[in-house]
Amino acid sequence: MILLLSILSGHFLPPVGLLLIPVTISLMTALIIFTGTDFSILIKSLLAYLFIGLNDIGIKLFAGGIHDPQGLGWIHMLLFVGLVPCFIMLVIGVLGDKKSANWVNAISILIFLLLIFAHLQVFETLGVPES
Repeated sequence: MILLLSILSGHFLPPVGLLLIPVTISLMTALIIFTGTDFSILIKSLLAYLFIGLNDIGIKLFAGGIHDPQGLGWIHMLLFVGLVPCFIMLVIGVLGDKKSANWVNAISILIFLLLIFAHLQVFETLGVPES
């Protein structure tokens, strides 16, 4: 629901939807990492990336505005602002996970970072028409 509300607010209230990107992805990550589920920290790390990536794609495709490079810069800046608390929450979740082996904890942080990097490489200019 949070993801859907974020994308809809980006479409119908363009400046508000963009400014809420850090809040939205931080809230989704907190719910994934700190809820008492039986998922391993690796699955939680993958889910956190999935919802962050879907939010980024949704905003880039459906947010209001003229979809120019300046808007893309704002989206990326706000994404990076939101990724800082998300990464901190993931590290706290990994340090608090006593069930998983140390290598699984390290892999979950590494996979999260690699997925974010790959996402930014693949979807860097999504939604911006070629000039």
